[in-house]
Amino acid sequence: MTEVRVGLIEFGKALNASVALPGLGELPGGQVSAGRAVRGARARLKRADRILADNLRLGIMVRKKFFSSDVEPVTDAGFLKDVFVAVGRTDLGPGDALELYTDDTIGPDTSRHAGVAAVLAPAYDQLTGFHVQVRPDRGVLRFGALTGLFRGGRPVGQPMRVLGLFGPAGPLPELPAGQVGTVLLGFQCDVPPMAGDALTAYEEPSHDYLERREGTAHVHGVSDLGTGSVVAAVEVPEARTNNLLTVGTRARLLRPVGTTFNERSTVIATDLRILSVARGGVAMRTAAGTGVFTLGLATREVRQNDIVETYVPVDAPVLAPPPAVVSAPVSAPLSVPLVDVNAATPSDLARLPGMTPERVSQALELRRRQGGFADVEAFGVAVGLQPHEIVRLRGRATAGQVTGVAQRETGVRQLDI
Repeated sequence: MTEVRVGLIEFGKALNASVALPGLGELPGGQVSAGRAVRGARARLKRADRILADNLRLGIMVRKKFFSSDVEPVTDAGFLKDVFVAVGRTDLGPGDALELYTDDTIGPDTSRHAGVAAVLAPAYDQLTGFHVQVRPDRGVLRFGALTGLFRGGRPVGQPMRVLGLFGPAGPLPELPAGQVGTVLLGFQCDVPPMAGDALTAYEEPSHDYLERREGTAHVHGVSDLGTGSVVAAVEVPEARTNNLLTVGTRARLLRPVGTTFNERSTVIATDLRILSVARGGVAMRTAAGTGVFTLGLATREVRQNDIVETYVPVDAPVLAPPPAVVSAPVSAPLSVPLVDVNAATPSDLARLPGMTPERVSQALELRRRQGGFADVEAFGVAVGLQPHEIVRLRGRATAGQVTGVAQRETGVRQLDI
């Protein structure tokens, strides 16, 4: 199964910033701003435009009871619900978000072990889930560490985070070899732990962040170039002011499904490249901010309503722009001369995208009556071309200057194109 984005929890939007759980301390509060939050789900920590951590788990999820300061466990929470969670981090605060996802194909790297602890005694609590008393035999067990449960020398269940680490005197940042302590695992356990199991800590690379998200854009129309690439008309919503679309940047393609209350987005393609960026027909290296743009993408999988997400991995080398940059929507080699719609013969007009014999006759009559067309878009609207046909027309035609024809609005919205 490919990655599916199932929800988003944003911190700083809940009515209460945190709640206190006996024996555990403060849990940060967030609001489910997209999809649903399901206890045990995998999560990424997003701060501003950076992904700081991956393979987190919603190990504990509670909500406040109505008209009470008490809390109760919940297995899932829907759109606009407030929840309080434990994921193995103590730095969640206003502006942070947990991006919730499922992916049965790609998991964390569990090939390198940082320590092993023997499980001495398991326990269970209805509010906080599973606890295990452990003794590290080698290495160090740390708060927030990614761990796996082993039984008979084989892994059982999915990797989990250490949600809490406690000694006789209270919470600990780490538990060294030979000392006995208690590990809080919560509701991450697919297989309940047993005495005699081993809790293995996995080694994770040290990075300040994992990737930088440069921007997102919503696809409103697609023109297939017939060469394995497409030009997509996209819009960046006004809510996303810090947004970049850069030639050469990696991109993912997301396909949303469902309703606002349970929206999910499937990652259709990843590690794509932005081949070209243009705004108002003008090619550029980088486009910033909101508005309507056209993007060249080396894939034919793009559909209307998809989302293009651009990103830069932390270890990504600096790459030169692609050698062949598509600067405008075209459906023929760039060396083909442009057809001047104000001077072309009927046979030349007939070779343009979308031009039927009826449209050619209409174009010739309109050209005779009004003396020509102000621009290519005005020509397309006048003869009845659809928005996606006008997008293809831009790379094949031009409108030579004609005396007496005023430049005017065409009536075509950039959003349509």
